[in-house]
Amino acid sequence: MKFTKLGRAALAVVASLGFALGLTSCQQNYTVGYVFVTGSQYNQIASFEEQNSTGNLFQSIGSPYGSGGTNPIRVVVLPGGRYLYVLNQGTPGTADPATGNIPYSGAHISLFAIGGNGTLAFQANYESQGSDSQRIATDASGKYIFVLDEYSPVGTNVSPTGGKGTSFPCQSSDGKFHPYGDVSVYSIDGNTGRLTLVTNQQQQSSNGTQLTYFPVGCFPIDFHPTSGYLYTADAGTNATADVNTVFAYAINTTNGQLTLTQNAPLQTGAMSISAINGDTANKYLYILDPTANMIRPFTVGANGALQSQTNGPMSNSTSLAGNPTQLVVDTQGKFLYVANAGPPSSNLTNPNSDITAYFIDSSGTLSTISGEPYSTGSGPQCIIEDTSKQYFYTANFNANTVTGKVYNPSTGFMVPMQHQTDFSTIGNPTFCATTAAIF
Repeated sequence: MKFTKLGRAALAVVASLGFALGLTSCQQNYTVGYVFVTGSQYNQIASFEEQNSTGNLFQSIGSPYGSGGTNPIRVVVLPGGRYLYVLNQGTPGTADPATGNIPYSGAHISLFAIGGNGTLAFQANYESQGSDSQRIATDASGKYIFVLDEYSPVGTNVSPTGGKGTSFPCQSSDGKFHPYGDVSVYSIDGNTGRLTLVTNQQQQSSNGTQLTYFPVGCFPIDFHPTSGYLYTADAGTNATADVNTVFAYAINTTNGQLTLTQNAPLQTGAMSISAINGDTANKYLYILDPTANMIRPFTVGANGALQSQTNGPMSNSTSLAGNPTQLVVDTQGKFLYVANAGPPSSNLTNPNSDITAYFIDSSGTLSTISGEPYSTGSGPQCIIEDTSKQYFYTANFNANTVTGKVYNPSTGFMVPMQHQTDFSTIGNPTFCATTAAIF
């Protein structure tokens, strides 16, 4: 059978279209995961669908949602991707003129069920045992939720007599004395996501009842749970000799109990601490020191003990911005990324914020990756790797955006996403989390 020139041209067009469509189908353009962002301006949480082929984000139906309280500062997704928890720090009220105590309103741990297309359905609120909550995290197994509170519940967060006492050992810069911090522990019902308080079976109150919390150091800042240990970073106080220190606690995975592994805290040498995090293999722990603009690496040894690495701290001076706020190690344990917010005076036309990137060698030592730092939106407050291991995202407080980067798992190098890099989100983002699309 013979074709005319016109017929042959038509066949060529059809073949070209078929080839193009084939390439499109090979891209497998579908929703690969969800990204969740908390925002403090209107007490909201935004939900985004993440596109597999580009990493681009699209707000889920019904997004944004109310956070379940006021001042949402953290969000965490339960392993398995069915439930999400928002830590609402609450709004501090007027100090009691007699005691100086500052109450917090709207401070809740809010549980949401994650539905199809990343939709969220509010389930219940829970209260942390202490006040001025700072962080929330799950253990590696997803059996427990931990909440870090600046002040343990001893009746007030300021000494009623104004002086130092057994219950008020922590002296702040204004001369007032406060309680130790605490970790509130909750067991998780895997079928419903609901929480049940775990009481402290090792310590009792003055009236002989079990404590409803686990005391930690003075003015805790951040914590990092691993498969067997929980590390708390504390601003501390000279009065208790725990300034910028880390305490290690063993996690009993059977009953959720936390047990201090050593009497004295680790002296980190940091001038200040903004965040701590580690690799998924639990071999290394990294501390951000924003005052010195440094990353302080530690090796995790026997019984969870931390040891300073031989090469010492790593300068974060390649950052154009400074003020490191968050860090994350990729799931391979090969690269470490730091979100740098820049000085508070940064404006939106000149964001002055970036991501610094480091290669982690076999001993945990850091070295900079060629091409970094990478630009991001103004004032990043978190940095996360998506579950498909293709992309990284930052949520940017000043810019009210989420910035996405394509990640090369071989080199650690980052490049802008196709089509779009910055995505509008809710007002003043405070944190972010991600999970795979399971529906």
